[in-house]
Amino acid sequence: MLVVCLLAIAALLRAPFFSISVVQISGESRTSEGAVRAALDIDVDQALATYDTDAAELLISELPWVEAVDVSRGWPSTLRVELRERVPAAAFAPETGARWVVVSESGHVLERRMTPPVGVPLVVAPQALVSSAVIGVPLPDSEGVLATSTNLPAQLVPWIESWTMDADGVVAAELVGSATAVFGREPDHRTQFVSLASILDGGTSLVCIERIDLRIPDTPVIERGAACMAAARELS
Repeated sequence: MLVVCLLAIAALLRAPFFSISVVQISGESRTSEGAVRAALDIDVDQALATYDTDAAELLISELPWVEAVDVSRGWPSTLRVELRERVPAAAFAPETGARWVVVSESGHVLERRMTPPVGVPLVVAPQALVSSAVIGVPLPDSEGVLATSTNLPAQLVPWIESWTMDADGVVAAELVGSATAVFGREPDHRTQFVSLASILDGGTSLVCIERIDLRIPDTPVIERGAACMAAARELS
């Protein structure tokens, strides 16, 4: 009798009344509804009870902007898709600035674009790195500059115009006034932030500074332009 009841329930759940007829998608902003529906790959007259929600989550999570997804059933015939999207954290381009690659804080490549986005750090990077970018895949060797640029203290933000990283992964910041602050390759720059802030906001003269080397965090080295210093002495 139990077997008969279970078979009857299984047959009932496959009836047209329990087929997926409504798909509710929430949380999408950058991800197109069409891309989500394509990833869901719902068959005609697909029974809600037998739809593989785990497989759907796996496919949707491969979309570049999707950080997390939950696919659930809403009886009798609704499939619910809740997305959490990645947030742009930085944009990379070669020195020519011809094409920008936008990435999340984890380094996932979100999109390519012809113009730099607004409101995120801009990074000048080697051509080979930018050219190797694949949508939806973490950008190689970007951890250091992302960790530095996305964790910058608020008091230093007005001083930074852009960022650079070279082929060896050395991270530097281009400062307002044409000076360069060199951070190096380490991902943790908290001590360096303190040193840089003490120079820029403290009592250090900023006249003729061309380079601030912070690679030894507690002992920053300030380099001043010789021609600029000579001119300054003539005017004094």
